[in-house]
Amino acid sequence: MTGLEEELNEALRRLGLMDWTVVWDPDPSEKERGLILPESRIILIHDKAQKAALETLAHECLEIKMRSMIAPWRETVNALLRALEKVSYFEKEKVIDSLVPLALLMLKENVDKKGDEGGGAG
Repeated sequence: MTGLEEELNEALRRLGLMDWTVVWDPDPSEKERGLILPESRIILIHDKAQKAALETLAHECLEIKMRSMIAPWRETVNALLRALEKVSYFEKEKVIDSLVPLALLMLKENVDKKGDEGGGAG
């Protein structure tokens, strides 16, 4: 563990995220300055400079803490979307089922007309 990585992990503890670990992986080519890996409870920091790395760590820590605040809203919205998808699927199926007889009638009429056009003895 490097000196900056140790400092970042100490800052993490001071921010109250004891069960998380910071991994400092300086890579200026990365599009994201930081990345949260919730499954492994790791925060990756890609900033090279100490000040920038601390800023990114503060940002990621706030994001982690806000996730628990946002989670009930996200779960509610996702449940609502699932319910609406189910309702719209069943409504669509009812409309399609009601239109099948009409579509079959139109197909039958189309077949009958084609039979009339070329079916005469000449």
